[in-house]
Amino acid sequence: MNKSTRTFKQRAFHEVKEGLIITLYLWAVFGLLILHKSMILSEEHIDFAHHGLALINALALAKVMLVSRRFDLSARMRTAPLILPTLLKSAFFTVVLACFKLLEDAVIGHFRRQSFQQSISDFAGGTWQGVLTLSLLVFALLIPFVGFGELGRVLGERKLASIFLRGPQEI
Repeated sequence: MNKSTRTFKQRAFHEVKEGLIITLYLWAVFGLLILHKSMILSEEHIDFAHHGLALINALALAKVMLVSRRFDLSARMRTAPLILPTLLKSAFFTVVLACFKLLEDAVIGHFRRQSFQQSISDFAGGTWQGVLTLSLLVFALLIPFVGFGELGRVLGERKLASIFLRGPQEI
């Protein structure tokens, strides 16, 4: 169905569905990162129990990604190999997510009367090396997600879902 011929209800349902998919993917990624962090810290006998934040961050950042998807970065790359818009969008979403996370931590720190440095100390250790490393990790984890979306854009969402859920013989 053409995007312009969809009713408001259909567009809203599509947005909610996409938001849930993004949330589930981000929740899995953030949950695994937090689990990894807690395992490393437990080796040093340091308690770490921020597992519930993964879902909250996933919900908030999924909304940020939905809004930032409105910037059609691949409009000029319609005929380019899919790797180019995939990498560009992955990099864009990484920057957006990192900026949003830093802003979120700074706002929370402001209400706790902490300096900017204190408020972002939990985000990747608070160092530029930690932020860069975590950003590169998130970038790498976004590539398959964004690539799947780009493949769906080219093949059609229904055809891609059919291939993944029913197999290529059903095409």
